[in-house]
Amino acid sequence: MKNISLTLKMAVLAGVIGFGAANLFAADETPAVDNQTAGAKFTRSVVGLVFGWLELPNQMYQSAVVDGPGMAATVGFAKGLGMVCARYICSTYEFLTFPFPINDFKPVMDQEYPWGYLAAEGNITVPAATSASQQKK
Repeated sequence: MKNISLTLKMAVLAGVIGFGAANLFAADETPAVDNQTAGAKFTRSVVGLVFGWLELPNQMYQSAVVDGPGMAATVGFAKGLGMVCARYICSTYEFLTFPFPINDFKPVMDQEYPWGYLAAEGNITVPAATSASQQKK
C-alpha cells in the first residue's frame, strides 16, 4: 500500500512539473521581467532545479560559435560547470523565497530559464571588437 501511494505522489509531481514546462514551451515568448509574480518565481525555480544541467551544453555551444570547437571542449565546458552550479544555487534560493516579494519577484540570473541562451536564433552576441573578421582588418 505504501508503494502505491509513493508511486501516486511521484506521478502527480511529475504531472505538475510537466504541465508547468509544457506551458512554458507553449508560450510564444517568455514573460516580461516587469510582470513577475510568486507563481512565475516558483515555476522558474522548479524548472531551474530540473533543467539546470542544460547550462553545460549551452555554454559549450556558445563557446563553439564564438571561439571555435577547441574552446568549447575546454573553456566552454568549464564555464558550463560554473553556470550549472550558479543555476542550481539561484534556483534553490528562488524556490525557498518564492512567496516573498524580494526584488519584486524578478529573476536572480539574466536568463530566466536554462534554455534562455538558445531560445531564439541569433541570441548569441559576439562583440564586434573581438570577432575574427574585425581583428583581421
